[in-house]
Amino acid sequence: MKKETLSKVLLIGGLIFLTVLGRLITNHLLIYNFTAMGAGALFAGVVLKDKKYAYVVPILALFLSDLFFQLFTSIQGFYGGEMFFVYGAFILITFIGTRIRKASAGNIFLASIASGLVFYLVSNFGTWLFRDMYPHTLSGLMSCYWAAVPFFRNDLFGSFFLNTLMGHVFYSGVIFGAYALLKPVFIKGQDEQYA
Repeated sequence: MKKETLSKVLLIGGLIFLTVLGRLITNHLLIYNFTAMGAGALFAGVVLKDKKYAYVVPILALFLSDLFFQLFTSIQGFYGGEMFFVYGAFILITFIGTRIRKASAGNIFLASIASGLVFYLVSNFGTWLFRDMYPHTLSGLMSCYWAAVPFFRNDLFGSFFLNTLMGHVFYSGVIFGAYALLKPVFIKGQDEQYA
């Protein structure tokens, strides 16, 4: 397995740093779940050759943004057992990225939709499991999923579900597009598409 070049690591790290900055900004603007974090996890899974870093980088980015929320804002960064499901969702999203063999626009689009669905299903499962808002039955789980659809009515797209899906699709387009545009400038002499 080839090593990442320093310029490639800096470019990828910079783009993933922007996903964290985007999360901080959208949360400050009260546009919850329309963030670039899922796109960053998918991106890391696709572009980082050393797959252990593909998993570490997005989880570290998520942790640092949660830490920032906890220490410097009124938003609760660390909120109990259900947050492990959020982190688990990002690990699964990174896994989806590692399975992409050809990073075409169609594959990235489908993977971003799949990653939005994974986040929706896994994070709400954690909510159902760790909160006493719903009975711990199959019916309670379905109620939790149903209640999450219009969760944030005043958000950009009107729901947790749509914010999550649209956020993953939009930011995947932005981050993969930026990488495709910036890669020839920052990374010389590499002929592979994304690996």
